[in-house]
Amino acid sequence: MINNRINLENKSAVVLHYYNYRNSSLIVNFFVSDFGKISAIAKGVKGKNTKKNQFALLQPFQKLSVSLGGKQELLILKNIESTSINWKLSGKSLYCAYYLNELLLRLLPSHSDCQQIFSLYDNILTLLSRDAPELSDTDSRQQQAINYEIPLRIFELKLLEFLGYGLNLSHEIETGLLIEADREYYYVNDAGPCNIKPLDSNYCPVSGCTLIDLKNLQLRDRKTLHESKQLLKWSLVAHLGDKPLKSREMFKQLYCL
Repeated sequence: MINNRINLENKSAVVLHYYNYRNSSLIVNFFVSDFGKISAIAKGVKGKNTKKNQFALLQPFQKLSVSLGGKQELLILKNIESTSINWKLSGKSLYCAYYLNELLLRLLPSHSDCQQIFSLYDNILTLLSRDAPELSDTDSRQQQAINYEIPLRIFELKLLEFLGYGLNLSHEIETGLLIEADREYYYVNDAGPCNIKPLDSNYCPVSGCTLIDLKNLQLRDRKTLHESKQLLKWSLVAHLGDKPLKSREMFKQLYCL
């Protein structure tokens, strides 16, 4: 008989989401660096007699060391400790971080080494937490919006790549020719850009300049940011399915994701 029990000791992790379970417990969706998305029961963490203030540690956006064990489908939280590394997020940066968490909840594989994605998540939240407070000057607010968009686009692009859905940003799919900055293209999912509008495939129009800038992570140009947003949103939908992202719907009036 196959033993499907798992024992994880002192693993780097973050909380993506949790919900109530019975009277005093939670079911927590952890992102464990070398084990992907894991669901676990945190017993007795709510109410007056909480376990060593564990409930406070089970909030998103703080780096943790966790020990988990039990059957593969739903583990038990045995121990949790803070690593004293918390991302300082507020306002729009917090909304952006919740968007990242929802993407991971929907796309992250379970029981799979995801250390590259974990490092990416760490780096992007660090960038978001360094951003300035809300500003009143119009030009400053516009620049701040750009500063928020750049980490999001990088996260979306690299997440697709690490999951095996990386975009072809370098050459045409029909001719193999390198992308030219002054040409317009039609991006076909799971294939790449072509310079002739497809008749039997869904596509996203995008300029060659944007494809090149995105490949080089040069995202300061407003046109590049706008087209990159459209291309990556369209590419993600193919893997997210028809169910809309709650964070995008909730925050679209506050920040243009």
